[in-house]
Amino acid sequence: MDKNSLKVELDKLSKKSSVEELQKYIKDMIETRNFRTSLLERMILLTEEIGELAKEVRKTDNNLLVDSHKEYNSSLENEMTDVFICLMGIYELLDVDLVQALKNKEKLNFKREWK
Repeated sequence: MDKNSLKVELDKLSKKSSVEELQKYIKDMIETRNFRTSLLERMILLTEEIGELAKEVRKTDNNLLVDSHKEYNSSLENEMTDVFICLMGIYELLDVDLVQALKNKEKLNFKREWK
């Protein structure tokens, strides 16, 4: 798939897109951008992105110290999306169906006692 085809696929996504459609887009994006990496590399990238998300969240709390001399030019939405893309990339690498994985996990959670 080339860059233009990937853009067309992105433009087709909407609020009503299925998880399967999102997973397909992430898979195609990874292949098109040649992001084929190992599980370890993807986990490290996810961890880095979670750190960037944490910095953005920290900026939303007026009680937490933030370096006033440093320019912050990202956004909470962008960092959340980066984390989502990295996590979905791990699902893609391991060929895990997110919906089925959620159902399997929730079956375990429903067996636990809730307060």
